[in-house]
Amino acid sequence: MVNTEREAVWQERVEHWRASGLSQRAFALQEGYPIRQVGYWVRRLTRSPVAPGLLPVQVTPAPPVPVAISLINERGWTLSLPSDVPASWLAELMRAL
Repeated sequence: MVNTEREAVWQERVEHWRASGLSQRAFALQEGYPIRQVGYWVRRLTRSPVAPGLLPVQVTPAPPVPVAISLINERGWTLSLPSDVPASWLAELMRAL
């Protein structure tokens, strides 16, 4: 029997086992299959095509962190503003100070 034929036969047997509701051991004994062989094919046919421990990822750049604007006065106070403050508002603030 060619490997692809053997795999197709065991694919059908594994589906039959799943539909039976029996444990692998009970199914193997009922059908006359070696218990270890049933377990082997169940593991082999349910194996993910992705290597274990590796998952596909997509890396996207992080959004830019807003840089704060700090105004430091000679009298000792500091005013920190977010970088997205409108320039007109900042100019008005500077005139008022």
